[in-house]
Amino acid sequence: MTNMHTGGESGRENVNSSGFARDGAKQGYLVLRFLAAASCRFAWRWLKNGIKFLLGRKIEFDENGLFLRQYVLHVTGIRPIRKITCTGLRSEGAGSQALMLMNAINFARSFGLSYLHTPFSVIQHAERPMEEWAAAWETFFNPGAGEAACDVERYQVVNFCYSFTELDLCFGWRRRGNELADAFKALIPEFRRKYYLNKSPRTTDELVVAVHVRRGDVSSDNSDYFTDNETILRTMAAVKSILDAHKVKYRIGVYSQGTNADFAELSLPGVELFLDVDAVWTMQELIEADILIMARGCFSFCAALISDRMKIFEPVSLSGDDFLPSWKWRSVPLTESWVPCREDGSFDRTVFERQLGTVLQAKGQVEGNDQLGLEEPKTHT
Repeated sequence: MTNMHTGGESGRENVNSSGFARDGAKQGYLVLRFLAAASCRFAWRWLKNGIKFLLGRKIEFDENGLFLRQYVLHVTGIRPIRKITCTGLRSEGAGSQALMLMNAINFARSFGLSYLHTPFSVIQHAERPMEEWAAAWETFFNPGAGEAACDVERYQVVNFCYSFTELDLCFGWRRRGNELADAFKALIPEFRRKYYLNKSPRTTDELVVAVHVRRGDVSSDNSDYFTDNETILRTMAAVKSILDAHKVKYRIGVYSQGTNADFAELSLPGVELFLDVDAVWTMQELIEADILIMARGCFSFCAALISDRMKIFEPVSLSGDDFLPSWKWRSVPLTESWVPCREDGSFDRTVFERQLGTVLQAKGQVEGNDQLGLEEPKTHT
């Protein structure tokens, strides 16, 4: 520090050397921690599979063990990682798996790797036989359109969904988190184009509001993903009030799981409940609504990313190391069409109305250069 205050070159060199040393020590610690943990997992999985083999039971494929070998070959330069695929985590639903796949494509593009597509195979919350269920989501999102198929041996390609945290040791992607988040943002039009390859954008005379309420797999005990009816009602009532004040023709649909009694507070005039309906159809309704009031979680977030309309979302606080670049857009507005709301469900009316004008203009309900094009509400004296 003394040398740095004197402004000498030696001071700056010492500071830089000290910083590099600390970074090197931290990186070395992370590598050793990964090798120790991965080796232990590999040994345990090898033992379990050995016992299963002796008992004549099915042996599980060891994704972590495979990446351990791929990592060692990469850092030694024997076989650098050049190909990425994404099978999806079998324990996750459609929204989560689609988002993971998008991140895999973004990662491959950002680091000059080849993305090889593996179609969805197992997706949770299945409402049909699994093969048909997975195929329905593959056809819905069209993620493999324009991508090379993953037809190589598994040892030749890294499975992103099982190894994205450890891939930081190979490519240092965490230090470029914001850069990768911006790259993901730039790819969203491509994901939207894939989605519309077998669909036409929906057109309606009235403005369509979709309200996604996450229930079923979450309860009030899970504050990270649960939003109570009172908060949702506050958002819906504010939206209805603005639309009514400006004489906008609209319809509102609430999409969730449960019974009508569970959503008695939300049963406002002009609001239709869609409960326990087909999830693929629901996802399309959310994507193509003119205004999407989002729930917390990947299903809503995935729909919002593909949608090119207006979204109302509650920003989440991101913490910890297990994050993906796309998660940045769950904490800050992705574009102006993303209107943040507060914890109590309220939002900035001015911001909402500005975006509402853009939506109405896109629907052809606004003429000329008047972007807002909204009839000012009358004031009573």
